[in-house]
Amino acid sequence: MAAHNSSLPSNETITPDHVALVQELNDKMARLMVPATVYISILMILGLVGNPMVFYYYGFKTKRTTNTFFLVILAFYDFIVCVVSMPTEIADIELSYTFENNVACKVLRFLTYFAEFGSMLTLVAIALDRFKKICRVTNPQIEIRTAQFISIGILGIAILLSWPALVLYGSIQVSIPNTYGIELMGADCTSTKDVAYKKYVWAFNGVHFLLFVVLSVVLIVLYSIIGHTIFSLKKKLRMYKPSKNRTPSSAEVKTSLSDLSQQADDKMKGNEKGVTKPQTATNTSKSLFASGNRHSTVSQTSSNAYKKSVIDNVAVKITLVMVVVSTVFIVSFLPYLSLTVWRVLKGKHEAEFLSDAGLVWFKIGTRSFLLNSSLNPWIYGLANSNFRKTFFGMLFKIW
Repeated sequence: MAAHNSSLPSNETITPDHVALVQELNDKMARLMVPATVYISILMILGLVGNPMVFYYYGFKTKRTTNTFFLVILAFYDFIVCVVSMPTEIADIELSYTFENNVACKVLRFLTYFAEFGSMLTLVAIALDRFKKICRVTNPQIEIRTAQFISIGILGIAILLSWPALVLYGSIQVSIPNTYGIELMGADCTSTKDVAYKKYVWAFNGVHFLLFVVLSVVLIVLYSIIGHTIFSLKKKLRMYKPSKNRTPSSAEVKTSLSDLSQQADDKMKGNEKGVTKPQTATNTSKSLFASGNRHSTVSQTSSNAYKKSVIDNVAVKITLVMVVVSTVFIVSFLPYLSLTVWRVLKGKHEAEFLSDAGLVWFKIGTRSFLLNSSLNPWIYGLANSNFRKTFFGMLFKIW
């Protein structure tokens, strides 16, 4: 796995001509990969601009909630991808046959996997927080301190799942296809092709793919339940909307608005907006359960319930934004993981069995996961009107 002899031609003595030929073929490959380099460069610029904006706004300009805390943590992992992984991928493309720094390859690949796993698990933590706020409002909610412990746990799990990259990746000797009739070997930052490590490479990629599938299913299930709950409660709200011709019965109010007292308590604690005062929450709760047999009080209570809304509109909007972020995560990781597993199945370097056009698309496809870290801050950033006002306002002042 060492890279000191990576450019040696097979069974021949190294000569300046061979070194020059390897460099020539490397430069040719770099020119071919210009579309992939441009693609990554654009994503890197978007991520390097967007993620610091998220750090600043959600870290210092807004009220601290579990949602804003998790968004800052997500931006942390995404920023690592933009600062470390994207330049590494560009270097890997530019040095397709001359990436000879073994230690740098190992460390950079480890950090890439670390950020990927951390981002995946943080998205699940956000989905769980959304689920509890929307579907389990009467149960204990995730507090800031709990969110901090969850994030520390995610960091530890990400390290545990990523450390094999330090062993399995490196500056690996690869065969360089050429038309000169010479067997040339170059160095690429990739997983080892050593037969002794084959089962470990399979296990590492298998765990990665399995984790992606499991977490994707968890995200889909959680957000499906959340969506169903939002739809059902909004439907009940419309049913009990005050009207001149209809006064709901006490039984209806009891079954449909039983969560209102907890909603008031949640708002008192600042779970979403923190705008309801404690005394008001208590009075609202008492008025609900004291109104069972008086139609006039029931009607008034129903009217108040409708105005307050069983589900805070801010909570719904946040949830919808995170559904989009989770969808981008699934869509962006699928090509990358599929092509990675396919390459392991082939057991060869991709340049040995793909055409020029196929190789370009392969390089782009195996970097599809970068979309996630680049687009995330723009999705949940620009969806926030105050976020837009803050940074567009700063932009106008500069100009």
